[in-house]
Amino acid sequence: MSKFWRTTRLPLSTIVGAAAIAWTLISNGVSAGTEKHSLSDVATTAALAMQEHAQAAGYSNVDVSIRPLDSRLNLAVCDQPLNTLPASNQRVLGPVSAGIRCDGPQPWTLYVRGQVSAQVDMPVLAASVARGDVLSQNDISIQSRRLSNDNARYITEIDDIIGKQAKRALTAGTELRYSDLKTPIIVERGQMVNIVSGGAGLRVSMQGKALASGGSGDRIMVANVKTGKRVEGVVARDGSVMIQ
Repeated sequence: MSKFWRTTRLPLSTIVGAAAIAWTLISNGVSAGTEKHSLSDVATTAALAMQEHAQAAGYSNVDVSIRPLDSRLNLAVCDQPLNTLPASNQRVLGPVSAGIRCDGPQPWTLYVRGQVSAQVDMPVLAASVARGDVLSQNDISIQSRRLSNDNARYITEIDDIIGKQAKRALTAGTELRYSDLKTPIIVERGQMVNIVSGGAGLRVSMQGKALASGGSGDRIMVANVKTGKRVEGVVARDGSVMIQ
């Protein structure tokens, strides 16, 4: 049965593993003698690097599991602290890898694989909603969930949910993705709208015609009914179009 080097937040705890797995090694000097560098030290260094990478991205309560290293590896003993290579991609959760390098007299570089997750307080659906429903504060509850994929694009801010419309039926307890929701259309193409322009001291209102459909916050083109002049504005919640 294989085990894992594992870290849960700080401080770091290490469990030594023994199973052989696929690994990638780039080396300029791997020792063939009996004295070898501690694989536990390599795994711990990699786990700390993965943890710090996730924390730098804003995640807390980070958990790292390092895939076990091949016990047959003959890494020359490094007489100085191990270095971590810069991350090659933006992924911080899920399957990641870290390059660990020794710059000693017998240099070597080992790429270590791991699985990173984080415990996150995030909004989820408090009750099931139907397709087309517009979500309100009452539809949302905050729950602690462990995330293991930062590419899933889960919504973590309630303000990005309230007022949005469900693209499909969603069940209670669902973590919401940006792809699950859309901004409700409140101005239809061809609709007569109130065009508002000016600053805080002076506001001018005129009749216009929407040349495109849009929801709150969307930028659309409108035409002044009297002059025919086309301008771009932002759709307000009340359906008017603000020219800034």
